[in-house]
Amino acid sequence: MEPLNSLDELSPGQEFDLGRFALPRQEVLDFARRYDPQYFHLDEEAAKGSTFGGLVASGLHTLSSAIGHLVRSGLITRINLAGGGMELSWPAPMPPDTEVAFTLGVVEIRPSRSKPEMGIVKLRYLLKRVDNGAVVLDATATHFMKR
Repeated sequence: MEPLNSLDELSPGQEFDLGRFALPRQEVLDFARRYDPQYFHLDEEAAKGSTFGGLVASGLHTLSSAIGHLVRSGLITRINLAGGGMELSWPAPMPPDTEVAFTLGVVEIRPSRSKPEMGIVKLRYLLKRVDNGAVVLDATATHFMKR
């Protein structure tokens, strides 16, 4: 993907297809052991009795993977300065080895009042399961970006 050179190349309503990825079972287990050791992320048998009916990736893992995927895409590498917060939800679970499609949408752009060389951009991270279209991550993140 061609990197953006300025936030001025963005406009509200614009969308970028960032491709697909999956979280392998072993990675789901490793992340859970280290950062989110809840039984439905760690224990296949116990997870069958959970509200999810089976092993699922941590929402934090799903979010971290989306951010990593965005950064590796190179799209905002030249212009991203920092994050400034996020509103998020995990409407459906993400089982291990489930492929998701990542769409990045531009929600809002506004200039910085104190720093004219930068602006504030709200981006929507949307991850949908390829097999059934279920949304596994819906997040709106505030980014500070170069003009």
